[in-house]
Amino acid sequence: MRRFKVMLGVMLATGVTAGAGWAQAPPAQKAPEIAQPEEPDYAFVAGGPFTQLKNSIQVIHQFGYGTRRFATPAGRVNEDEFLFFFRTEWGFTDRLELDVITPAGGARQRLNGSTTASAYGYADSTIGIRYRFLDESTAPITLTMGPQVILPTGGFRKGTGSGSAGFAWDVAAAKDWGGPVFLFQSFNYSALPSADDPTPGSAREFALHNATWATALGLRPLERETAGGANHDIHIFLEAGGSYGHEVEPGLTVGSRTTALSWLVSPGVRYGLLTAGKTLIEIGVAAPIGLGPNGPKRGFLIQFQFEKVFGQ
Repeated sequence: MRRFKVMLGVMLATGVTAGAGWAQAPPAQKAPEIAQPEEPDYAFVAGGPFTQLKNSIQVIHQFGYGTRRFATPAGRVNEDEFLFFFRTEWGFTDRLELDVITPAGGARQRLNGSTTASAYGYADSTIGIRYRFLDESTAPITLTMGPQVILPTGGFRKGTGSGSAGFAWDVAAAKDWGGPVFLFQSFNYSALPSADDPTPGSAREFALHNATWATALGLRPLERETAGGANHDIHIFLEAGGSYGHEVEPGLTVGSRTTALSWLVSPGVRYGLLTAGKTLIEIGVAAPIGLGPNGPKRGFLIQFQFEKVFGQ
């Protein structure tokens, strides 16, 4: 189940490392520092820096599936990975938000069509806060960052957790040129000081460090407002992401710490409806393609978002 952590770190860097919120309109069109809800800033692999408005909530659900197939002397092997996550965000102010991420998932290995191993369970959770330091209404880019605490809620023996609490630092930036093109960048560094050894009988612990990054180029082929005040939009994303960090490989009596580098590219499309009452509903699908020897070679992501501003 080692490769599940690759998927968790790269394929869903969106869920763990970068958040979402109501994106502001281009600076030339909106004078206020934080604009009213207009469009989502959350991609599939990369996240944006747009924090939630004060007293607003966003709930994001994403399902991911990845598969890798290869031939061995014993036959054809399929390695399948599944990951669900829920992310909830709450805006304390227009610049400060709380993020809570609760993932679950697992992996399955099949040989010549027969399942030889499978395990599923909760993954490690994350609680964080983010603050918007720069905004495009007064600066060249929007920049948000903040600390995160990693909780060992995952199933260590099932391969969906590390057995260690940890911390992370999240950074996200965006540039919106006010036309059909916008750009997101996100980066996250995490550290687990006492990850358990998956080798049976071993009590050894390892310090693990990981970094994930992602870039999303977004396009707006459709933005249409209806007579009733609702807004329909379609966004197209071309994304790339990567992860580099430590893993623990089990051994005969004790495990060993190794490093792994993974890359992926991912095209995606999403439809959104912003109602006249400023409730936003989004649904989209993406098709990540893994590059290199680590992680799934192909898969899909399905994402659903709901945002609501209270008191309006």
